[in-house]
Amino acid sequence: MKSEASRPDNISLKVVKSICVGNAGQLACDLLISSKQLKRIGTINHAALIPVYGPSAYVHEPEEKAAACELYESAQDKLLVLQFRAPFISKHIRDFHQKLAQLLKDSQSVIILSGSFGYEKRIIDGPSYEYKVSEQFKSLYVDQLNTANWREFLGETIFGGGNALQLYGVLENHNIPVMILFRYLLDGDNSLDAALIVMELNKLCKEFLKLNEESEDVKLIVPSSWKLLFGNDFPELIF
Repeated sequence: MKSEASRPDNISLKVVKSICVGNAGQLACDLLISSKQLKRIGTINHAALIPVYGPSAYVHEPEEKAAACELYESAQDKLLVLQFRAPFISKHIRDFHQKLAQLLKDSQSVIILSGSFGYEKRIIDGPSYEYKVSEQFKSLYVDQLNTANWREFLGETIFGGGNALQLYGVLENHNIPVMILFRYLLDGDNSLDAALIVMELNKLCKEFLKLNEESEDVKLIVPSSWKLLFGNDFPELIF
């Protein structure tokens, strides 16, 4: 794995997304980066990442070009967000996870954002969020986890969750405090789901995200890339 940035130091919280159903994790990271105006500090290249190159996704960084894996940082808040913009090549994913664990090994905590198919939700009137957490992470956030309206995931497969559980297992084996937070959702326009995920994450990590100002409402800024979330409009001449 090659990175344009050196290992980020003095970062307390790292947020990573998995390639999941509806790409809610990616959209949630988009909202974090745009709302907090995070600075891109580098990109990662690996055989598991399909190359991507395109225009900037954010108004606050108009000169930066989008890549397959980008690292965004808020040094003041000790926050690092890893954003992926392409699916993985499965035969290389194990090596990628191991090398990603080396990059994240000094983290105080890592949160993996993901999603699962809505029809897999077994308790109909239960929470829309579930989480899986390592013992090290639980000891850091025990009070917040006890008050969160989430259900602890006890299964073996997150259907539609992509590589979330695989990455979780690798990070846990490296004794890195890690948690998966996922929401039950469906394919389609998941921009609202992404906003809801960020608001739930903000309840857990207020000291890092700091998305609330004087009011209790979370201040979110929609990225410019969302204007074409589903491509260009249909030309009227086809009708």
